[in-house]
Order: sequence, then structure tokens, then C-alpha cells
Amino acid sequence: MTFLLNATLTPLMVAKAPLEQTAASTVFVFRQSLAILVAALLLLGTIGLYSAQSERAGVLGGIAFVIAVLGSALLLAWEWINVFLIRELALRAPAAVRTLETAKGLSMYDLGALIPITLFSIGWIVLEVSTLRAWEPGRRPAIAVIAGFFLIPILSAAFGVIWGGVAGNAVLGFGWFFQGRALAKERTGEGQS
Repeated sequence: MTFLLNATLTPLMVAKAPLEQTAASTVFVFRQSLAILVAALLLLGTIGLYSAQSERAGVLGGIAFVIAVLGSALLLAWEWINVFLIRELALRAPAAVRTLETAKGLSMYDLGALIPITLFSIGWIVLEVSTLRAWEPGRRPAIAVIAGFFLIPILSAAFGVIWGGVAGNAVLGFGWFFQGRALAKERTGEGQS
């Protein structure tokens, strides 16, 4: 879903238009609503991933799990705010959205986005490092997830926010997909030899 969301809807939404116009669009609501679903699934995914390795993960795994759960929950909340608050402001008071977006310096609005994104990224990277150490079936997907988190900003800088972001999110999304498959196989007994 991460890949499909960023390959199809994000390019339609990321335009030269100001945020208040973008947030008022139907594409914004649809994309951000799907982002809520993705964030909710990732929140549940942290639980599944940690449960597969909890006995071997040690203190690092436990700390990573807590940070990843907190980051995923805050990301879910931020996506919720985008759909139910920012969109409403864009429709009813576009000047307020413009003011939030163009304010000089680091604002509480900026922190409201930076904290979830930072905790989410750090939590998932450290959780995947723990996975590399503790859960054999998840090692290759863990490498893809870690690489995806680093490739998104690198490729965005090199090829532009839209297509660089799509490519980086493809690596990230496929890493999560294959990790989910490994979890499912292990749960059904297919992954055990």
C-alpha cells in the first residue's frame, strides 16, 4: 500500500499549488485517508514484528519496539489531523493554512509534523536493526526497510520530491511487504524447516 499510495496519489497531490489549495482537493482527502490506513497497519505491524523476535531481541529490541509503536501512533494521529483538521481549515479558512505553512522559524505546527516523522523513522530503523540480529526470516526485508528510510531523502534530493520519493518508498514498501509475508509464513508454519 505504501508503494501504491506514493506512486499513484502522491504525484497527483504534490503540485506547485499552495498547501491550502492542495488540502482542499479530493485527491488530498483520498490520499491522506489511505495514509491513515497505512499508519494503522504499520502500528499493528510493529506488534507482529516484535512478537516474532521478542525472545531474542533483548533490550535493544524492546526499546526499538516502544519507539516504533509510539512513532507509528503519532504518525497515525498526524495523518488524522491532515484529513480532519487541515482539510477543514483549507476549505473554511485557507488563510489560516497559509499562515501555518509560511510562518518563519520552527513553529508548533512544524514540531507537530517533525516529532511523529522522526520517532517513526528512528523507531522503525532501530526495530529493523534488532530484526537483523534476532529474526532470520526477516533479515532481507529489514535491510530493504532500512535502505528505504535512507533512500527517500537521498533520491528525493537527486531526482525530485515526487519521483525520488516514489522510488525510495518503493524500496521501503516492498521491504514491509516481504516482512509481512515472512511473518505470515512463520505463523502458518511454512517458514519453519
